[in-house]
Amino acid sequence: MFIFAVYPQFIRPHYGPLWSQALVMGIMTAIVQLAVYGGLALAAGTSRTLMTGNPGTTIFIGRAAGALFIGVALLTAWQGMITFGITTYD
Repeated sequence: MFIFAVYPQFIRPHYGPLWSQALVMGIMTAIVQLAVYGGLALAAGTSRTLMTGNPGTTIFIGRAAGALFIGVALLTAWQGMITFGITTYD
């Protein structure tokens, strides 16, 4: 759906045949996605090996994720108190 919604905006009849423009854009999209998602897959595979091979790293990542969740929860609660006018200063 994304391709059908976005690509027609970049295809111009005065630049040449529409099929060749669409082909070039399709090839460019495939190359970029291969580079991005391929890089992510390689990074995920490497990080999985690091995490499963070292218990200390696994513990650290679990604690960091927990701290992040707690921080986000506190920030959300604080924003809710400000938004709805619930303060202890009244």
